[in-house]
Amino acid sequence: MSSHIRVGTITLTLLLPILLVGLSSPLSMQVQAAESCAGDTTPIRWNETAQRMALVPFYNGNWWNDWDDMYFEDYEGDEGNGDKGDGEMVQDTPPSPENPLNPEEEWMYRDWMKPRLDPLEENHYTTMLIGNDSVGILRVNLSADYRTTVCIRLQDMNLNAVEGDVYLLTTEEYDNYAQSYQAAHEQNFYEYEDIERSLSNIPPEWRSFNFLGWKSYRDSHEYEQTSEVNFALNLDGPEIYSSLFTGTEWQDFYIVIDTWDNVHDGDADAPNSIVAADVTIITTERSFILPPFTVSLVFLVVLLGTLSIPFILNAKYMKAGLVSEVPQNIVPSLHTPAQHPAPTSPIPAQSSDSQHAFATPVKEVVQLPNPLPAVHLDPQSIVEVPDGQD
Repeated sequence: MSSHIRVGTITLTLLLPILLVGLSSPLSMQVQAAESCAGDTTPIRWNETAQRMALVPFYNGNWWNDWDDMYFEDYEGDEGNGDKGDGEMVQDTPPSPENPLNPEEEWMYRDWMKPRLDPLEENHYTTMLIGNDSVGILRVNLSADYRTTVCIRLQDMNLNAVEGDVYLLTTEEYDNYAQSYQAAHEQNFYEYEDIERSLSNIPPEWRSFNFLGWKSYRDSHEYEQTSEVNFALNLDGPEIYSSLFTGTEWQDFYIVIDTWDNVHDGDADAPNSIVAADVTIITTERSFILPPFTVSLVFLVVLLGTLSIPFILNAKYMKAGLVSEVPQNIVPSLHTPAQHPAPTSPIPAQSSDSQHAFATPVKEVVQLPNPLPAVHLDPQSIVEVPDGQD
């Protein structure tokens, strides 16, 4: 394997987690959802495929408010702000010509009955009128066999864009959200609201230990200070909530459109107007559903592959230089004996005519005589001849 291929493989392995995060980012999900907001819709069968609910500032159904004399008329017949013994609390006056900013009907916020809903497998469209300092809610039963795309646009009665907050909550999370709303609109819970605000924006790794406050589904489906929202959702399976005290409970989903100043720091303020929310829900049947453990398996393989890179590089580095390559056709030296090539044998001739033409000549090896010992040689005497004599 060449060095270029090794470098490319290592680079791709290091960039793979970044690519996975980029492909699953909210921006790409929002673009995909925006492309899926068109389709044929059918009318909502209320209390069968969806339920319309609301939270309003002039109504609170907590049972302990029956004993609060501030909100109920006494037995002497004094006038108060609410009914007696109904389990209801009235803080402000209901909608009237003098207070037209709360168009919610009574059956929306008196939501004691929560019927069992059919799985959401159809496309729906509706317009919700949400009063000032209130919450508009759609309760649905999402199916794991369908991909659900939700598109929401917020406008005022003059068709001008209005900023609000959109959240996706489960049943357990919605109960905490409703409790936060009721505490913020109740005079006796100002200290509770202050504590909740101080704990509302803690880091995500500590939110599971927060006994106050609330969070959105998967701690990611919250869209604040916006007038248009598009998001898609794929469920791994039926959504259930397991608790040590209550056991396993089925979880519905609540599409919450918030027009009040909640405990989050980055949310939108109350718009001081009625908000018209156009909600489109598109469902697409899923042909192939991966089991939930595949996500953990993919990230485990990526993590192990990333952790193994330093060990592979270290092993390559330690092995470098240990295996030496023997050079070929080296020059003979004192430590390396000369290698004589073996004499070539003649190619057998095919015929007598071709024997002289194609036969390889044979080199005869001549044996040199051994040198005589020095004792058998007669040394020649050197005679000096005088000058002038031959």
